[in-house]
Amino acid sequence: MSLLRSATASAVVLIILCAVRGTAAESREPIGPDRALVVDEEVWPYFNWASFDQDKVVSFGDYQYCLYWDADMTLVVVRRDLRTDEIQTLRLPEFTLTINPRDGHRNTVVGISPSDGRLHLSWDHHNNDLRYTRSRAGFLTKPPERITGDDFEPAQPLTADAPQSVTYPRFFNNAQDDLFFFYRSGGSGSGDSVLFRYDASAGHWQMISNRLLGRQGVYPPWNNSSSRNAYLHDLLFDLRGRLHLTWVYREEGATWASNHDLHYAYSDDEGITWKNNAGDQVADTRLDQQIVIGSPGIVVRKIPVFSWLMNQCAMTLDSKNQPHVATYHMPQTFRPEELRHDPPQSARHRLRYYHYWRDSHNDWHRSDPLELPLPPRRPQIISTPDDTILLYFATEQGFQCHFARSSDGWREWKTCRLTGPEYTACDATKHDRRLLRERGILSFTADPKGLESGSGFAILDFQMARVMQALQE
Repeated sequence: MSLLRSATASAVVLIILCAVRGTAAESREPIGPDRALVVDEEVWPYFNWASFDQDKVVSFGDYQYCLYWDADMTLVVVRRDLRTDEIQTLRLPEFTLTINPRDGHRNTVVGISPSDGRLHLSWDHHNNDLRYTRSRAGFLTKPPERITGDDFEPAQPLTADAPQSVTYPRFFNNAQDDLFFFYRSGGSGSGDSVLFRYDASAGHWQMISNRLLGRQGVYPPWNNSSSRNAYLHDLLFDLRGRLHLTWVYREEGATWASNHDLHYAYSDDEGITWKNNAGDQVADTRLDQQIVIGSPGIVVRKIPVFSWLMNQCAMTLDSKNQPHVATYHMPQTFRPEELRHDPPQSARHRLRYYHYWRDSHNDWHRSDPLELPLPPRRPQIISTPDDTILLYFATEQGFQCHFARSSDGWREWKTCRLTGPEYTACDATKHDRRLLRERGILSFTADPKGLESGSGFAILDFQMARVMQALQE
């Protein structure tokens, strides 16, 4: 592996934007990012901002890391110095888009294992063999002055028996910064979910379950479907060590009309045993048990098929460690004359965003329908220290945000603009969770060529104190 390109701050377009000029809600002026770092002016345009992943951008110490596909369909590692905003990029010529490069599922994910100082990468999947590598030990904890190809190992298997036919991999950490890895094995409508834990002391992965969310069971409302797959909103550890999981099931890969219901389960032992919403155990992975459609108590809000419920949206946890989910679907079921993968154009105006949340009594609630600009795009969701919920999303006019406060039970929603149309994305990409938690900065990637042809790659930062001040005015 060789270093073909390294970009420094002199090659990066850095825009420092001022504080809010007036109220976003009243003047409709965008809040605007505090920083917009254009990392690359021309990149592969199809899925650098896909929200299927969980950690697209990750910070550790004084650096922030992310990945993207460049214009030549080659994987690029980005390291940003949070002290100076200097950016280095490392092009990895061995890792390229090799199968159907216009397939929008082939996203990239990044993870960290602070105990051994490694950065972990996975990329280019849609029912194909797992692609994974990692940095050398100490790369994060003793960062080099310049990143080079020598800092990364060759592509390698996760474990010898890791199931293949991989889609939607994601890394995530617990409160102690132990690293976990999750993906679907199998196809849409017929796949299992696989969960791993990284042993930093030994430097290898251990499989917790090869079928955590299994495909078996019968679902009468969709022609007695006998196979399905779970699509996650997210997996998140809270500060007490509980792992929260929310998902929808898809019965048939050919159409998301077959998606249904909001499901929830949690684990208090890092994914080994799982309980339903009422606290009853539904699976023990040590006994090769799976969570399946017939597992009791996992459906927490019924959303019928033909609601056009979107899969793989987003979840966050509030200060009380309660999960909040952002997704979209139609308020009423809609059956088109001819069933296709997507609803017909004439019916897409029916789609609405929704906020679902679990309260301290373990009851689940749903917001009223929230405006969803067309074309529909997946939202992201965050919770502030005072439990204000922000549901942000990309539009053709830039990034926007619905927000509501805990003081009224998240009943009254308002809308603001985060950016103008110069920034956009195919979805609202997942934010840097650690930077938000530790420094109060909402940081995510975007396309900085919203008003121009082609696509670039940028990192946007919003100081949440300033955003919250704008929302209160």
